[in-house]
Order: sequence, then C-alpha cells, then structure tokens
Amino acid sequence: MAYIIRTNGAIEQIGEQPDLNALQKAVGGLIEYVRCSGPLGFMYCNEEGKLMGLSLNETATRMIDFDDIIVGDVVVMDIGDEEE
Repeated sequence: MAYIIRTNGAIEQIGEQPDLNALQKAVGGLIEYVRCSGPLGFMYCNEEGKLMGLSLNETATRMIDFDDIIVGDVVVMDIGDEEE
C-alpha cells in the first residue's frame, strides 16, 4: 500500500502500486528512492526538493536513520511493494 505523507503531517492513502506519473505528481517533480529505517519500507521524495526550498517533512525525516532531512511531500510504500 502507498501513502502520501504531506509536510503538514496529513497522510493520504493513494493505492497499491502508483505508477511513475502518480509518484511524480505526489512529490511535485522527479522522484528519489529513500530507504526507511527498520521494517518501515521505503519512500519516494522530490529529488530536487532541497534545491527548490521545499518545507521540512518532520514525519518523513523521523523515518530515516541517517544524518539528513527529508523535504516536501513523500510517498511511503510497504517493504513488500519494493521491486527486486
């Protein structure tokens, strides 16, 4: 299952397997794959979000275990949805 986590903390379900166009629309541009910590799965964020000055996404930032921040709206997907 895929969910959008918005910078304001709102969470919206967007379906099982969103296609590339849906992912790009959700994050507002080109997508970048980011692995979440532990069993949380993975997310797609805007590849150029920091350059664009997008707002901090506190919820998404708490989902990673490396020294960085996540900005803009993200799409989070279950670990079982990851393609090999």
